[in-house]
Amino acid sequence: MKKHAIFIGRSLAVATSFFALLFPMTLAYALDALPSGAFIVRPAKIELAISPGSEKTTMLTLSNGTALPLSVRVSFEDVAPSMQSSPVDASIVLLGADGGSYPLKELFHTDNESIDILSGQEVQIPVTVRIPQRTEAGGKYGSVIFTFKPVLSHDVSSPANVAIESRLATLFYVRVLGNAKEEGQLVAFGLFNNANTARTPSADQPLRFQVAYENTGDVHVNPYGRLTLSPIIGAEKFVLIPPQAVLPGATHMREVDVSDALSIGYYRAHIELNRGYRDVVDEREISFWIVPGPEGTLLIILGSVFLVWLIRRSLQLSKHRIL
Repeated sequence: MKKHAIFIGRSLAVATSFFALLFPMTLAYALDALPSGAFIVRPAKIELAISPGSEKTTMLTLSNGTALPLSVRVSFEDVAPSMQSSPVDASIVLLGADGGSYPLKELFHTDNESIDILSGQEVQIPVTVRIPQRTEAGGKYGSVIFTFKPVLSHDVSSPANVAIESRLATLFYVRVLGNAKEEGQLVAFGLFNNANTARTPSADQPLRFQVAYENTGDVHVNPYGRLTLSPIIGAEKFVLIPPQAVLPGATHMREVDVSDALSIGYYRAHIELNRGYRDVVDEREISFWIVPGPEGTLLIILGSVFLVWLIRRSLQLSKHRIL
């Protein structure tokens, strides 16, 4: 599935699925000259499998939907997994001038190291990954960085109109074919923050599970699976967990949300997670309670009070009739 990395012109916020935390918002124009469109790089991630001594070329598409022309410079960096303290933390970090444990930046090649893109123009840039003949099997991980800034006209004299560079990136996950070590496992599963209770889920406040997978091999894998929710009474509910790449040496945390309506009561949650290789499946199970929210709690209290009053009233009437 292709993902889009979007430079939103109005606030000039740089955002992609992988780099929302890595590239903060930067202003590139004076407030009275902001473009209304977006600068788009696609795809945001590419996975390749290449034999030693071979190469593959990928076309990256750049679209300038902003009101002004952009000057774009192409560079390469290695990437590495970042330490996550929660599933919402970024799982990938760019290494800049440093080399990674599974380096790729020196294997990138392109003839288009810089380019100007007119407003409304779309261009394609070929990027080639060349694997040397004696490269060992395993993973190589890097990114193609697009550093861009607006091309300001010469008649702009205000110092507030000085352009500031911003960046977008496309991730490359490369598997060098051969006898690579594929190894990993499910290491944690539970409700968010390891809670034992949760309120009735909704679209705004889904029931949130956290899943952690550790990759101890030397190549990325894409674990996927299914979550089954089983109430004491009623039908089971199933939630698919789509594939998501985990780099070697990483423990990747992710969220699985359930927005379906669930009745109040006791549930069991069973996860089946395919490790992403040789159809090995890890399974775990937890139990928890769905409890009402504040409004539901108030209704239960009022209903209980009314029921107690009704019972006492019935007993009093029965006593009077006997007398």
